[in-house]
Amino acid sequence: MLMEKIYQPIVIEKTKSLIEGLKDSYFFEDYEITNFKFVENHLCDVLTEKFISGELSEDVEDLFSDDEFEQLLREIVAGSILYDLKDKGIINSYKDDDTEEMFFLTEKGKKIMKKKGLDKI
Repeated sequence: MLMEKIYQPIVIEKTKSLIEGLKDSYFFEDYEITNFKFVENHLCDVLTEKFISGELSEDVEDLFSDDEFEQLLREIVAGSILYDLKDKGIINSYKDDDTEEMFFLTEKGKKIMKKKGLDKI
């Protein structure tokens, strides 16, 4: 049974602020991200790590270095694509205590790959 995560109020506030900033910059439109479930969860997890390490407070303006932010944006794009494919039933995933989340093609995904001739790659 999955447990719902509970985040600190400052983590939720900063996550909402980051998402609004990315919306205002058309980041989501540029990458055709329409489902924010992964984005919200990932940002909350990253900001929770910063909160625990003492790097997140009301006073902090620059939460990320340029390199950290670029990496975060890449993670958001990749994760959003994976979760979109998962929602469409093209891929699925599993996660255990020893590994990161592992993605694999479903039967539907295999059929699509074969239909497009991508199964020979």
